[in-house]
Amino acid sequence: MRFNEATPLYDVIVVGYGPVGQVLTNLLARDGHRVAVIERRPELYPRPRAAHFDHEIHRTLDRLGVVAELGEDVVGMRSYEWRGADGELILDLDVGTLAASGHVFSHLFYQPSLERALHERALRAPSVDLLRGWETISVAESDEMVTVTAERTRPLGTGELELTGERTELRGRFVVGADGANSRVRALSGIGEDDLGFSEHWLVVDVGFPDPGLAERLFTQLGDSCQWCDPRRPHMSVRVGRFRRRWEFMLLPGEDPAEFATDDAVWRMLEPWAGPADAVLERHVVYRFSSSLAKQMRMGRMLLVGDAAHVMPPFMGQGLCSGLRDAANLSWKLDLVLRGISDDSLLDTLTEERYEQNLRTIEVSMRMGQVSCTLDPAAARERDEAFRTGRTPPPEPMPGLRGGIRHRPAGTDSDPLAGSLAVQGLIGGDGRHGLADAVVGDGFCLITRHGADLGAVGELGIRMLCLDPDHPDGYTDLDGRLTAWLDETGSEAVLVRPDFYVFGRASTAADTPALLADLRDQLLTGRNSPVATPMEAR
Repeated sequence: MRFNEATPLYDVIVVGYGPVGQVLTNLLARDGHRVAVIERRPELYPRPRAAHFDHEIHRTLDRLGVVAELGEDVVGMRSYEWRGADGELILDLDVGTLAASGHVFSHLFYQPSLERALHERALRAPSVDLLRGWETISVAESDEMVTVTAERTRPLGTGELELTGERTELRGRFVVGADGANSRVRALSGIGEDDLGFSEHWLVVDVGFPDPGLAERLFTQLGDSCQWCDPRRPHMSVRVGRFRRRWEFMLLPGEDPAEFATDDAVWRMLEPWAGPADAVLERHVVYRFSSSLAKQMRMGRMLLVGDAAHVMPPFMGQGLCSGLRDAANLSWKLDLVLRGISDDSLLDTLTEERYEQNLRTIEVSMRMGQVSCTLDPAAARERDEAFRTGRTPPPEPMPGLRGGIRHRPAGTDSDPLAGSLAVQGLIGGDGRHGLADAVVGDGFCLITRHGADLGAVGELGIRMLCLDPDHPDGYTDLDGRLTAWLDETGSEAVLVRPDFYVFGRASTAADTPALLADLRDQLLTGRNSPVATPMEAR
């Protein structure tokens, strides 16, 4: 434990120290804010849970410089296959191409390695205090702060924790619940949940392969990720980093999860692919996959991110990704509020922006599960035929943001580009070259063809990425992606938020000042007002 009890008031108290809490903590610390973390477990969780992050999340993790440290524990995903009831291919998605964020669409990784890398960064941050082995008991809110009471935990031999009676109090300006599906912060806030109706039990098995050659041969046979849409027992398999693999098996109606508790039962499920002579069981557990959504993500000085705010089926691999989107969205807004640039009402846009995006992601994931996991043989044959004849529509793209902090040009409801995910390309200038974030840094960024005067929005620290190499502050568009994006959207300039979503565009140089002024008006108007009252439950 590292904890400075003399600290009088934290900017943010983060409850929960999984990847979502770790990323939020590190982003806030990068911006210079004082953060306390309360985590009930005394040590990092040693087993993998999430196994996938997408190109957008890769870009967020790049802000913290952790992906490069994962080595063989992260690989770019090349394909995602669906196989029908007869075991033959019905769908093959090429996910190894370059996506908008400047990385391949998907990556498969080993979660403990990512958590260790994020933890090492938090340990090096002087403004972060860690309380590991403490359970949040209560949260008391006043006009100026929140007071969190935590009680020390003690591990039991069973892997469970018990409370010891030793308590401490922390004070902060805000508290963020990143404490999972059974969130204590959500319960204490009084925020309700909507059950979206998905509930299935699946056996999840993680396997390691000590022989790298065997792992490569097996993974070549199975591909990076494969969904077997077999009505006799739907199942899937996915690579976890370079030398590990996960299998997930749907439990059939009437099956008791206890039937799958032993190693022998698990090896029988894995028999077509691997056995104890050539593989190691790292984890096996029966999960109930479900779907739920908190009615809001803010109540006064209490906020929710990650599984505390939403739980979704795994079929899109977006559970962790959605939580890290929450963290990226919230971190820059908290930064502006804590620095006194924006008033507290800015935090209400966390719900406005993320609720709809999370809801649509859950709905798509549920539809994927319903299609791939039907137990009706006739329906499965009809599905397979539809896929093979091309009558099934292509996968839906990830939804953008519909509300919140977006450009609304005079006389219109919204800029058509606002809320979409921004493109990142390779640039060079001033003796440096690489992906744009690495060259010009993160934060608000105005991507422009010919430059612009940013003096009117100096408080927001907007960076300018001018694609004119002859401009005094210009860069060369090395791969042409940014210039092509401006051409396709008819833009002279695009203003990108710190979470990589587009605030808005200017079609001409004359429109750029109005674009910048709109951002300033939305973020700076009414600053220093009291904390917003709790939002009405949806």
